[in-house]
Formats: sequence, structure tokens, C-alpha cells
Amino acid sequence: EAFRDIMQGVDGRVIVATFASNIARIQQVFDAAADFDRKVTVIGRSMEQNTRIAVDLGYLKYDSDQLVAKDRLRDIPDDKLVIATTGAQGEPMAGLARMANRDHRFVEIQPGDTVIVSASPIPGNEESVGRTIDNLFKVGANVYYHTIKRAHVSGHASQEELKLMLALTRPKSFIPIHGEFRMLVQHGRLAAEVGVSPENIFIIENGQSIEFLPDGSARRGQRVEAGYVFVDGLSVGEVGDIVLRDRRALANDGMFLVVITVDKQTGNLVGRPEIVTRGFVADLEPRMLEGAIDRIARSIENPGDHISEITLLKAQIKDGLSQYLYERTKRRPMVFPVVVEV
Repeated sequence: EAFRDIMQGVDGRVIVATFASNIARIQQVFDAAADFDRKVTVIGRSMEQNTRIAVDLGYLKYDSDQLVAKDRLRDIPDDKLVIATTGAQGEPMAGLARMANRDHRFVEIQPGDTVIVSASPIPGNEESVGRTIDNLFKVGANVYYHTIKRAHVSGHASQEELKLMLALTRPKSFIPIHGEFRMLVQHGRLAAEVGVSPENIFIIENGQSIEFLPDGSARRGQRVEAGYVFVDGLSVGEVGDIVLRDRRALANDGMFLVVITVDKQTGNLVGRPEIVTRGFVADLEPRMLEGAIDRIARSIENPGDHISEITLLKAQIKDGLSQYLYERTKRRPMVFPVVVEV
């Protein structure tokens, strides 16, 4: 009914974004469009594929001339067209977001278009959904979303539906999945209400294994390492904590590279240090530059040509510069001293 209420007062195109897997919702789009003599175009690889499969299996029904190929959009008057697309969760590469960014091959949002976001944001997607809706408003679309017009009903089962499934399958062991921990607990309680033994209901988190024994019983097994796996170029899961720490430091405050030349015999500074910064400041102020050079000079105290002494010298320069730069800027760039002996 929400689709019909909206379409009834619309003269331009209607664009409906929903889940590609929600065949019932796509059927509602076709039905509402038919009531107002509108053609329907389906856009989005997953939705196009699901629509074809649903038609072949008989789950999706519409008149043969109602579906229009996306490359024929320009042949249909705006007041006779409904576009069903993906991207109701603000996915950046999905149809709706690309339309909002005017980056879609077939559809460019124009003033007078009406967009229906037929989904509530999944927790964690609020920002991306909000950004997509804002972009739609910026290009002149009228947008109906979950807080403006109720054009979405959750596809998740209700408690009674969950009970029905448990009663039909009559599981000996039950492991609820998919949802926040509190939801898993409530689902487990429903299983107990319909006769599953509490000893055979397992509320588990990522990494907890379950062992199924030959007699059909189940028990908790050992925990295994589970979590996010960092993909870095061609390496998978091989990036260490130190590398990540350094990258965060570089991203936050940049780097400060100083190259100094010292006399191999006396240990004295030869010439002026060369300073290069990236992501710290565009140009060092003359007073800050002179102060940094002075701090470097004070760090050079003990002459020596052994590796251990050079290592100590680098540490002294790094500590002195880090302290000086923080005093002047309240920032902590990564300091890289390079010592050249001549």
C-alpha cells in the first residue's frame, strides 16, 4: 500500500531501492507499477539475476510487456516508468549510490524523480545510507525513507515464525546464529520453550567450536583463533602490530627525515643538516628550522666511528628532535635520522 500511496501522486519517475534477495518486495513493485500503468526496469546485477531466476521458478509474475530492458529507458515517458534497483543499504558500488553520484551508465537522477528506499539501515550502515540519501536530495530527488514513509517491513522472522520452524524441524541440538548476542540468547530461549533441551542449546561466539559425537550429541570444543584478517596487497594476515603502529603514526602526524653528515675522526657536524618532511607541515618556519638544527647539534656530543656509537647518535637525535617538535607543535611525527660519516 505504501508504494501505491506514493506512486499515486507522482508525475515523474519512481525509483525503488530494496534488497536484491527480497523477491516478495520486487513483486510488490511490479504490482504497484501495474496499477498505474507503469513499466518496470530492474537495475543491479544481483537483482537482475534474482529476478530472472524467480520468473523461471514461478515466484515472480508480471505481464510480459511490463518489464523493460535498461537500455530502453529513454523510450519510456517518465510518468510511465518505475526503476527497481539495489543499494538500499548505501553500498557504494550498488545502483542507488551510483545514481546519486551521477555515476550510473543508464540512470541519472534528475529533479522530479521520486526515490523510495525500501529498507531500514542495518546497524553500522547508517552513515552510508544517510550519505546516499543526502546525495539524492542534492540532485533534486524526492526521497522516501524509513523515517519519512514506512515502505519497508522487516524480512526477519517473528518469534512465532521461529517457533514454527523449530516445531517443524524438531532439532536435537540448536545453535542460533546471525544477530547480536542478545538476539542469540532470546532465540535460544524460544528453542527451550518448544522442547529443545537447554543442555543442547549452544550460545556461542566467533571462535568457539562445537563437536558432534557419533551418538548424535554435541558439546563445546576448543576455541580457535577467529577475527578480522588484514589484507595488505598480496599478503593476507601477515601484517604485524609494529607495521600497523607505524602506519597509524605516519597517518596521524606524518614524518620528519633529517640527514646529517659528521666528521669520521672528530664526530663534529659537517655542513647543515638536510630536513625533509611529509604530512607534517608544508614548510618549516625559519625559527622552527633553526631550533631543530640547534637541537640536532646539541645531540652530537660523543665522537666515534663504531656501529654502536652511530646507533646511539641516531637515538639521541631522534629523542631530541621528537621532544622539540612536540614542544613546538604538540604533534609527534615519526623522526628518521640518517647519519653519514665522511
